[in-house]
Amino acid sequence: MDYRYFLAVIDAGSLAAAGERLHIAPSAVSRQIALLEESVGVALFERRPRGMQLTAAGEALAEHARRTWLEQENILAELRGEGYPGAKVIRLVSTEGLSRYFLPRVLLEHYRLRPGAEYRLDVISPHECVQRIRRGEADVGLTFSTEPVEGVNVCYSIRSPIRALMRAGHPLASAGVLSLEQVQAFPVALTPKGTTQRQLLDLVCQMDGLSFDQVMTCNFSGALHEFVRQSDTVAFASAISGEGQGMDGLVSVPLSNPRLGDRDIQVLTMPKRVLPESLAFFIDTLIARLQKEG
Repeated sequence: MDYRYFLAVIDAGSLAAAGERLHIAPSAVSRQIALLEESVGVALFERRPRGMQLTAAGEALAEHARRTWLEQENILAELRGEGYPGAKVIRLVSTEGLSRYFLPRVLLEHYRLRPGAEYRLDVISPHECVQRIRRGEADVGLTFSTEPVEGVNVCYSIRSPIRALMRAGHPLASAGVLSLEQVQAFPVALTPKGTTQRQLLDLVCQMDGLSFDQVMTCNFSGALHEFVRQSDTVAFASAISGEGQGMDGLVSVPLSNPRLGDRDIQVLTMPKRVLPESLAFFIDTLIARLQKEG
């Protein structure tokens, strides 16, 4: 069954926009949708003035259609052989904290083993990562999570406690472990509200009655780290994303509050998708690196 038109309408939101993507008339797209609905025996869309809205049946078929389309593309790539450019493309989505240091090392390690690979990485929010994987728009997702996620397959999960991040010469840098009360004596730089790190910190601070002198908020770890490196400001990060082992003049110190450990790094794929060997090998490489550094 050909799902091209069905998926194009879902992604574009209307018959006209889908026609533009497929370079055919909207009436031709409409006929193909009608034929698909006739073959499955149920309405897949609600026709609305501002576009096409999936019915419950359409939502159910959409997941199957995306998975089927991906598996078809994988089979065709294998049939065309290793010389086919699309055969070695790995589409990745990741949150910013994991993409700055950790993920590039994974890609380099994999590339040495599979030098023909091509990586397409988008750095987005945890919510967007889940949505892209669920829709089949990415092959692998790497993200932080503080709660169960639905609609995706979690291939692997490992705890990633939040640690205090500071310059190597900071007064707290030599501590074996720190409490948040000790960190209160210094200004802090935080990620924005809505990030998993900030959610946990705000929850713990609310429960323990803590407040900080917040001097910076930023959604880019590079800027946070540079600010911390040049001052006595303290930031927060996981061991993997913070690179505390002396890299770039920063150190990370464990925090004593156990609730700051209630966060996981998760490797995500589309549910029930049959993974090609090349993608399965990449995921194995990614998980092995997480196990080594985690």
